[in-house]
Amino acid sequence: MSGVSTPPSSVRSAFPPPARAFRDFALILLGAAAIIVLLGLVRLGRQFPSAAASPGLLVPFLLPVLALALEAGALVALSTAQLRQLVPGLRSGSPAGAGRSLLVPVRATAPLLGLLAVVLGVAELIPRGTEHPGAFANELVQTARASCGPDPKALVAVPLLGLSVRCGPAQRIEGPMPGVRSIEIAMSELTFSDDLRRVDIVGLELSAARALRVHLRAGRARIVGLAPWSRSPRLSPLGRFLVLATLGAVLWLAAVLAFRSGARAEEPAAPPSARDQRRRPWRWLLATSLLALPGAVVAAGFISLDQERAAPAAYASAALLGLAALGLVRVLTARAPRIFSSFRAF
Repeated sequence: MSGVSTPPSSVRSAFPPPARAFRDFALILLGAAAIIVLLGLVRLGRQFPSAAASPGLLVPFLLPVLALALEAGALVALSTAQLRQLVPGLRSGSPAGAGRSLLVPVRATAPLLGLLAVVLGVAELIPRGTEHPGAFANELVQTARASCGPDPKALVAVPLLGLSVRCGPAQRIEGPMPGVRSIEIAMSELTFSDDLRRVDIVGLELSAARALRVHLRAGRARIVGLAPWSRSPRLSPLGRFLVLATLGAVLWLAAVLAFRSGARAEEPAAPPSARDQRRRPWRWLLATSLLALPGAVVAAGFISLDQERAAPAAYASAALLGLAALGLVRVLTARAPRIFSSFRAF
């Protein structure tokens, strides 16, 4: 019918098929989540030196790490998969005013919002582990103290912490400092705050033998600023889902607006030279990192605010940081399009 207009085939073909977007989302999600989990395990090993000896006790600490990996990984996957849909259609030499319609990029990338919602929903269904990890650590210390027998020279290990209780009339907790095994510590009392962000010590003795021998005594000591293991209590599972979904939706909408010209017709691409073929894997890795940047920035901002127990309104700053990163990617696609052209072979 003459009254019905259809988009030109060159515009329709400017975007890869949805199946490829789903594949990209899944692969990036798995990769990003694996990296976050690995970082969590490294941190776990530093904070709890005996973690490998008591894997069953790690569940309350690993559950928040798994949920956070899915949350942050979903934001990174959304950014990468969506921009990969939009960026390959860009041609800086296209006529001004071409490809102004939002309908095509919205249709091409809207299913990614559904995938984001599904992954975030799964993440919020994961049990939160312990809401009071510090109380759990305190219980481990008290259990070790209560396990002391009549032998005053006996040592009872404290699971996870890498410390031991030296039995006797005046029990002492001693061992290498977590994360710094060259420093030996001993104390009469060790108490963690509920969120593990603070440690209070009574009767501290610290000994270090490196270039200089140091021996420190303190009646009372407090260590503050440790990163918490539990998720922010200020956000319920539903509230957390809404905050993350809103951040993802803002990032998605901004990308559609910034790259709406991705629907414009593509110019013929010159065949890659042998030199380009050799450089393509490195260029592809760089392009992937740049496309993931907006989602990674939003995820990092969310994690930082979550650890600071920020109010829900404060999470808007994470969205602003993501928009700034998206603007940087938009500039790079115009100034250095050859970086992103390597995606066409994958």
